[in-house]
Parts: sequence; structure tokens; C-alpha cells
Amino acid sequence: MRIAFCTDGIFPHAVGGMQRHSRLLIEELGKYEIDIDVYHPHDEKIFSNPRVNEIKILGIDTSKNYLKECKAYSKRIYDHLIKSNHDVIYSQGLSVWYKAGDFSDRLIVNPHGLEPYQAIGTKDKLIAIPFKRVFKKIFSKSKYVVALGGKLTHILNDVAGKEKVVVLPNATIVGEELNKAFPEKNEQLNLMFVARFAHNKGIHLLIQAIEDLNEEGLKDQLFFNLAGKGLLYENYSQNHQLDNIKYWGFISDEDLQQLYIDAHVFVFPTLFEGMPTVVFEAMAKSQIIIVSDIGATAEQVDESNGYLIQKNNLEELKAAIKATLALSKAEKEKKGKASYKRVASDFTWEVVAKKHMELFESMIK
Repeated sequence: MRIAFCTDGIFPHAVGGMQRHSRLLIEELGKYEIDIDVYHPHDEKIFSNPRVNEIKILGIDTSKNYLKECKAYSKRIYDHLIKSNHDVIYSQGLSVWYKAGDFSDRLIVNPHGLEPYQAIGTKDKLIAIPFKRVFKKIFSKSKYVVALGGKLTHILNDVAGKEKVVVLPNATIVGEELNKAFPEKNEQLNLMFVARFAHNKGIHLLIQAIEDLNEEGLKDQLFFNLAGKGLLYENYSQNHQLDNIKYWGFISDEDLQQLYIDAHVFVFPTLFEGMPTVVFEAMAKSQIIIVSDIGATAEQVDESNGYLIQKNNLEELKAAIKATLALSKAEKEKKGKASYKRVASDFTWEVVAKKHMELFESMIK
């Protein structure tokens, strides 16, 4: 079996959920007896597996019109694909767009978070229109379209057609289960947030919630580690200094892993997502999860391991934090263990790569 894997970037040379997905999925697929041609824009050789062949494609110029650059990038990939003989072509995002119809019988498209279909506000919805048109065209030319699950599956069923949609979730690396020590009822909770400091990640809601909860007398019972940078970082780190917040800014992988280990609760009031990897990473460290009910987060979290809250809802966010604080030590431990059990059972790269292989094999048959 010969697979073409087309992506606009691979972690750590490009940073983002799709780029990390590309790296880890290719590494796991490489354990099978298949040949993988990876098309990416990086000069460096990334994979040591001799069955993974890397083809460098001139990358996207982010200073120019993004959609036009994506189409040009897809044309450069097309020029390689049309000369090759692949059993399956797997496209991340818009990587296979130009003349996608030439590969209709073997093209799988993974659009990931479907941000254009979850746009917030008039301006973002207008920006999303051309992206939605492009995706609809690509979906019509593909054999299968990958949904991560949850609400994203419903969106794709409507846009691409239910007969084309396959559910292949995101995943994470899962180590041994931690023996995490949770506090007693109403004793100090260690909560964490990691994401870009941007409006769409809900950082404004989280800061407001912390300030409100402090005014309610809960400052000594809640401590927040906030990791990440972005356009809003300077504003919040300078103008919202509170005794129970530590702003980490850009954080090393080593420090981030320690935050995951030490924290009891992962809180993520984001406004739109696909299937956020950071939630899986927190689950793998036995954390209780508070996250917005968007994208595919309902596949990750339910009442057994945390709280799904309505997006952009400050009161639900505060209520979920207070509800977690009020749990007994045993109840907290139960939720933390449920997080680990779920991710270790269903969302490891081994499990997800196997599902991909089953799809590839069915296409060839």
C-alpha cells in the first residue's frame, strides 16, 4: 500500500493542532507495512522511518492572500501527485485542492476544526464565506471527508453528505496513569489553561470568572496557571494581575508537562474548536475538565469526567468551577480517573492509526 500524506506543515517546524496531528499520525502509520510519501514545506528531514519518504514543497507565503497561497501550494502538490501512483491520498486542510477531482476515487480530506462553520460575529462570518465555498468544492471531489466527531460530524453530514463522512478522532500520547492527589472539599484547587491569549479561546471569560469568584471570597481556594501567549497576553498579564493567577507566557514542553501533572482541573472556555489536543493532554494527566460544548468536545468530556458548558456563558463557567471545588476528594479522584480511562481507551495514536488503516484497506478493496 502506498499513501500520499499532504500537509502544509509538521510539528515542531510548524505549530498548531493540525501540524501536531500530521507528525504523530504519520509516525504511528509508519509502524505498518506501508509506504508513505509525505508532502510538506520544510527543509529539514523529519522522519527516521525508511518507509516514510519526504517531498519538500515550496511553502505558503503568509504575507500574501491566504486562500490564493493555499491554492498555489495545492497546485505544487498536484504537480507531484499526478506523476505518482498512490492507493490513497490523505489531505490535511486545503493541501489537495487544485484539480482535486483528478483523485476523487482515492482522496480523503481532513478539514479538522471547521472554523469557517463555527464563525462568531458578522465580520468573521463574512470572512468565512469564501472558505466555506472552497471546502464545499473540495468535499464534492473527495471520496471521504474526516469528521472528528460530535457537532463537527453533524456539520459535515449537512455540507459534504452523510455517505462521505467518516469519524476519525484526534488523539494524544498517553503514558502511565498518575496517582494524582486531589484536595478535600473546598480546599485549594490548582486549575490550568493553555492556549493562545485570543478572544476565540475564551481568555476574556476566564479572567472575568476569576475576578468574580475572587470577589465572592474564593481567592484562597482557587489558583490558576495560565500558559500561552498571543495578541491579548500583554493586556491581561499587565492589567489583570491577581494573587491567584500565574501568567506563564510561552512555556517550554518540560514546564508544560509539569503543569499538567500538578493541576487538578483543566479549564477551557473556548468559543470554537475541533477536538482540542490540549483537552486530551489534560485527560492523560487525570485532570477534571471544564470545557465549552463545541466542535467534538462532547466526545471528550461528559459528567463522568467534568463539565460541558455553553460557549460564551460566564455564569456556567463560574458554576462549573464552584461545583468542582465543592466535590469531595473521592469524587474528584473519580472524575480524574474517568478522564484517564477515556483517553487511554479510545484516543491514543495506536487506536486512531488503526482506524485510519481500516479505512485505507477498505478503499483499496
